[in-house]
Amino acid sequence: MALSARAWTVTINSSAGRPMLTCSACPQPFVAMGADGVVQVRRHLAGHLVESRLPTYLRTCQCRERVCVWHGRRGPCSGPLRLLLIRADRGLTWHLADACAACAAAIPYAATVPEPPQDAAVRHVRAPEGEAVVDLTCEPVEWVEAL
Repeated sequence: MALSARAWTVTINSSAGRPMLTCSACPQPFVAMGADGVVQVRRHLAGHLVESRLPTYLRTCQCRERVCVWHGRRGPCSGPLRLLLIRADRGLTWHLADACAACAAAIPYAATVPEPPQDAAVRHVRAPEGEAVVDLTCEPVEWVEAL
């Protein structure tokens, strides 16, 4: 049985003066609408998280799954899993992923963020005609803003 990994990456690019977001889980890049790029990134990542609920016992350290490319620490994964928001590439790349406590402490520019409430819902918002789905904004807003 293949498990869905709880790790997503969104990159902010600029195309014709409009911020374009490229997501590791989405088929096409899309224009950030209605909010600055970083806010849109957080909302988008939160939507993926809510859509992919996974019981705690099935979660693994995604840093280890990616051969610890997010930090230079060498050693075994250890400690409880944390949900991390990682800023890379001077704020142009963002990762949301599970990481063990040891890896989480070694990743620069990372913050532990809260798990979504069990009753969080996903709302799909469409872009203007001819463009891809823009956002997966989940509620409640207070939780999304905590990312």
